[in-house]
Amino acid sequence: MSEGRARIWRAALVAGAAALGIGIACLIPDRGILVLSSDFNRSPIRFVEGIPLEPEALCACDPVNCQCPLPELPALPYYLDPEVPTYQFCICEGDRVDTKRLPGVTLYVEDQDEREDGSPRDTLYAAALLDWDPTTGESPFEYIAYRRYLDPQSELELIGSISSYENLIIKRPRPYVREIPFNDESIGAGFDLCNDSGRAIEPGIHTLSVIATDRFWASSGSDGEMTTGVDDEGPGSVVTLEGVPDIAAGATYDIQTYVFNCFAEGDELCGCDDPDA
Repeated sequence: MSEGRARIWRAALVAGAAALGIGIACLIPDRGILVLSSDFNRSPIRFVEGIPLEPEALCACDPVNCQCPLPELPALPYYLDPEVPTYQFCICEGDRVDTKRLPGVTLYVEDQDEREDGSPRDTLYAAALLDWDPTTGESPFEYIAYRRYLDPQSELELIGSISSYENLIIKRPRPYVREIPFNDESIGAGFDLCNDSGRAIEPGIHTLSVIATDRFWASSGSDGEMTTGVDDEGPGSVVTLEGVPDIAAGATYDIQTYVFNCFAEGDELCGCDDPDA
């Protein structure tokens, strides 16, 4: 072998050995690796349907209290058909009340984000909107309604126990379900869609949209700039845009919309009556 070829072979052997050494050095064991994430809102908020459970199933969740951290009742249909007697609501004049108003209902949302100690990480809020159409691009802030039932600035309450059932049995993160109740005991219980919206409402078809989010609502300063924070009553106040999720703060949100009809008082399907009758 000539001296030139020998030099080429020696260079090739050295390069191969170097490549092999690099390959071996890159073999990292898959144990003891700690992955850190800066994403503190990994789980989106979402509405969940109620699921009726038998007592045996409830006790399987929690043998002591026989309850599951899940909604127990079915939710409303998205179309409250006015041909169904249960959904024949009426606009009543004066102080008269709708005796056929919707019975009290509760909606449910979940957010699986949790802290290291197993407590829920996020605070959830919800707002009710009357006749808001998201396709128009108008802000939901202008359509807030039903404040006597739902305060957009009050955090939603956690329901059920926080147990290890989800992790040990069905292998899912804890749902941390919150409830959105629509019920007014001052009118003898119930949810009066046609008379208690806080806004003028005409006979005909309407929509109720409930929006829930896991951050406090977005806000706008007097100069129109989008900011975050709560209301300030002083000069240059900040206006909380209730119903507007603060996407810039990392908020997620979900919306449920229900269609209902309001009859005018005098219609044969109406059930208006005096409150003390």
